[in-house]
Amino acid sequence: MAKKVAIGLSGGVDSAVAAYLLQQAGHELVGVTSLNYAESRCCDARSVFEAKRVAEFLGFPYHTIDLILPFKQRVVDAFTEGYQAGLTPNPCTICNAEVRFEELFDEAEWRFEAEAIATGHYARVRYSEEHGRHQLLRGVDASKDQSYMLYRLDQRQLARAIFPLGELHKTETRAIAEKIGLEVAKKADSQDVCFVMGDTLGFIKREIGDRLSPGPIVDTEGKRLGTHEGIAYYTVGQRKGLGITSAQPMYVVRLEPATNTVVVGPREAVLVDSLVSREVNWVSWARPDAPFRAEVQIRYKTTPAPSTVTPTEDGFRIDFDEGQFAASPGQVAAVYVGDVLVAGGVIAVS
Repeated sequence: MAKKVAIGLSGGVDSAVAAYLLQQAGHELVGVTSLNYAESRCCDARSVFEAKRVAEFLGFPYHTIDLILPFKQRVVDAFTEGYQAGLTPNPCTICNAEVRFEELFDEAEWRFEAEAIATGHYARVRYSEEHGRHQLLRGVDASKDQSYMLYRLDQRQLARAIFPLGELHKTETRAIAEKIGLEVAKKADSQDVCFVMGDTLGFIKREIGDRLSPGPIVDTEGKRLGTHEGIAYYTVGQRKGLGITSAQPMYVVRLEPATNTVVVGPREAVLVDSLVSREVNWVSWARPDAPFRAEVQIRYKTTPAPSTVTPTEDGFRIDFDEGQFAASPGQVAAVYVGDVLVAGGVIAVS
């Protein structure tokens, strides 16, 4: 059934082709771009210009929506606070759930009477009669799948979400863009967190550098090996940029905010057999009572690991079949059964 759909336009090829496919399916479109951050690839002047050009080319209205304040409060502040606490946060998951699929759609619903929101994410949504829930699935193109970044979406959000590219491979998306003459057909993909502009350390230094203090770098036995400039500049699993001398390669094993300490060790010290996640969203299933088998992805663009998942009152426990490298607190553990993203949660400090 045709709907009035708010299509989130980034100025890139994916959202442009998503808009075209929706239009071909008979939907009435209104293009929207959220203004999130002054220095951001996703909503800078060039991106807005290109998004507007897409809307003009395809023939539907286009609007920008000012979401600078909620983006700063919910995404940027959470990002910097997480790093200060020795975590490695994933801001895109928060942005999707709390800004793009919440604030942006609510504005589009109120201002333009939109009934659904669509984006250029490579993911799929379906309704499961068996589970009585809307389910989030991987995109068909495994190399571009973005379901991991959408794990926080709730049932209300999934019910009104449309992902036109979920059944396509990226090569098909670009082919469509070229065929219909989109100017952005050859535009490169964005690869990093939009507001850090490719320089996470530089962003952290600018935003919270004056709140960070030097402290010790020690090995797992407590021997001091050097001095760091602030734990926010480090992440679990990091090898480069430690500024220490050692007979063997050393990696960040953990960060200890209470003592402002960076603990390093050999690679095997960073392997984990299990982890615990909090802030869990049971996306596609109701929380099970019993443990179950699944594949768990502990970072974006990594190979999911066979595991046993045990639901708990406040999250879940993951026991991996084989040790996994660098399960960084603050990152997301996404639980998949087949292509279905069953649940996701923030990796807790062990």
